[in-house]
Amino acid sequence: MNRPHIGCDVGLCFLNYHNSVAEERNIRMIAFVLSGGGNRGALQGGAIKALLERGVFPDLIVATSVGALNGVTLATNPTVTGARRLAASWPLTRRNDVFPGNALTVGWRILSGRGSLHGQENLARFIRRQVPTHMRRFKDLKVPCIVTATSLRTGQLRLFSSDANELLLDALLSSTAIPPFYPPYRYQDELLADGALVANLPISQAIMRGARTIYTLEIVDESSAGAELGMLGTLASSLNAMLSRQHAQERQITALGRKRGVVIHDIRLTSGQNLAYNDFSHGAELVAAGERATLAYLDAHPAAPAWSLASLFARTSHAIVTPAAPPAPTMPAAWWWNPLHAHVAHAEEAVPTHGVA
Repeated sequence: MNRPHIGCDVGLCFLNYHNSVAEERNIRMIAFVLSGGGNRGALQGGAIKALLERGVFPDLIVATSVGALNGVTLATNPTVTGARRLAASWPLTRRNDVFPGNALTVGWRILSGRGSLHGQENLARFIRRQVPTHMRRFKDLKVPCIVTATSLRTGQLRLFSSDANELLLDALLSSTAIPPFYPPYRYQDELLADGALVANLPISQAIMRGARTIYTLEIVDESSAGAELGMLGTLASSLNAMLSRQHAQERQITALGRKRGVVIHDIRLTSGQNLAYNDFSHGAELVAAGERATLAYLDAHPAAPAWSLASLFARTSHAIVTPAAPPAPTMPAAWWWNPLHAHVAHAEEAVPTHGVA
């Protein structure tokens, strides 16, 4: 019997298919990789809507920081309807949902040694509103999603999803804990911070899990030359410079991936304006900008016809014998190759609305 096996070469692990049906149909595991970007995450909301409306559906999502919030929300309902709901939630987001308080409360937190400018209590409530109540753990998601955080003890990525019973809330509060805006998140006797500190666009995590076509949704805004920066603006710009540096290192890995036949679609998203880190008043504009940029990219780079794994199982699952799931280094085995997860990627089932109040 022909079975898929894992082929490993120079740190890249991907599935090699001996099934002639799979080869003839040009099956490619499609991954979305979402960067961090704070309050500009609305750009990704518009980009995701554009991709799914054009028929591009993910088999895997890898995301960090605000990209993790968008990625997990999409993974709960990876359909056109779900993408539209995600995009529609961003214009409803308010500053108090994410960064509560004012100059006085921020000053009090600094003077009292709280370790951050804001607490995460409001963000936790915001996440609970975004994620459907019946989806609390990674095993509940309809598409596998890897959320990255940074271990302050080791300085390495801490990947959420290897344990399917881990709570989505823990993962998202860890992945978005960007200092000094939020305090590190304590989880299992370890302090975790924003995953973007190590890999703002963790493409290698998608390549290592077999993705053959990757759509990166990277937020790349930069401060305009000569712009007046206060203390927080200077801090934010310094963080962006650090993220740009480690992103260049991640790109070296993608070059090797391309040599191995991985198709990477770089969709860069920009707001075109200098926004304060806690300014959420431009959600609708950012969603529209992200959608325009993605549609322009798709029009300029038409993809060759290809089936994603989700598309294959949605159409031909009756003709495919489900193989034994090979072990995955950091993902649950059931997610490495599981038609039950892939099968629902295009089903427009009725899902309760959980927009942001």
